Amino acid sequence: MLKKSVLIFVLISFFGITVNNTSSAFFFKKHKTEGKQSAKSTEKSGEKKVIVAEIYASWCPGCKNIQPTLDLLVKDLSQTIELVQLDVSTPSKAEASQKLASELKIIDFYNANKNKTATVGIIIPTTGEAVATFHNENSEEAYKPAIQEAQTKEKELQEPQS
Repeated sequence: MLKKSVLIFVLISFFGITVNNTSSAFFFKKHKTEGKQSAKSTEKSGEKKVIVAEIYASWCPGCKNIQPTLDLLVKDLSQTIELVQLDVSTPSKAEASQKLASELKIIDFYNANKNKTATVGIIIPTTGEAVATFHNENSEEAYKPAIQEAQTKEKELQEPQS
């Protein structure tokens, strides 16, 4: 009986430590993306980054499906895009996301899609206009033309009018 108790304690301790550890040790890895971003983080040296806004929920299978693709986009295009996760997992998180969307001037996208998790919008930062909207799209190549279009439109808006 004592051996079984010790074995159970060791297993519980092992899994408890592994699950709570943020390292990639063993099989468990906590993946935490930072959903809250300030409106100022989308600007760098006067040049605004294209906003890639995701309507996200922790319980959504589609969100988990597209997360690796969005992570790759951020890694590959970090100088061009800013990923903003608008978390609607709970009412309090949805309220915070609504406030963030308002600060970033993407409230129209948020209001139109807040009930559609796994939705990603490619948004021109100056106008808040969504160039394209995707649902549960896990192909990195599908996003790139829309990002390029938004970037081109943003540059046109930034050029001095003659």
